[in-house]
Amino acid sequence: MPTGSHPNPIPPVRGPAAIAMLCLRCVVVLAAVNGVVALVLGTVTGALGWGLVVVLLAALVACVPIALVGYPAGLLTAWLLRRSEREWVHVLVFAVVGAVLPPLVMTAWHSGVDTGAAAVAEGAIGAGGARWWSGRAHARAATRPARAPRPEPEDALVEAQLEDRTDR
Repeated sequence: MPTGSHPNPIPPVRGPAAIAMLCLRCVVVLAAVNGVVALVLGTVTGALGWGLVVVLLAALVACVPIALVGYPAGLLTAWLLRRSEREWVHVLVFAVVGAVLPPLVMTAWHSGVDTGAAAVAEGAIGAGGARWWSGRAHARAATRPARAPRPEPEDALVEAQLEDRTDR
């Protein structure tokens, strides 16, 4: 084994599957952040139930632009960053891309400044948070010690039968 190499190296997660997982994490991050905002605002205004319904609908609605625009943008962004190994650069660039895309997508429906500012914040938090989460998940997997393979149930049965024969 070369000096300094990890006994169980985990290659970087890249490609379409990694970006699909990042998009899924983006929806989860957005739902969590919006859930906290709805909880606080709903408690203050007394409309907690309505706020949580809006959060659920917003998460479902966010799936479409994330899938149609975020996924291809994520593939392109990851490809452009393929030579950069600095995690903070990836998180920052994904946050910037996430901040830029929602207002562009939303201009077809609404051009309000408030909605645009909210979209910028949502995109930056969603994409940046999802990229950070993906990096953390990969880092944990890379530092996790290798587990011994679990024996198959049939192997355990055969071993028990062999032990039973030798005990006689």
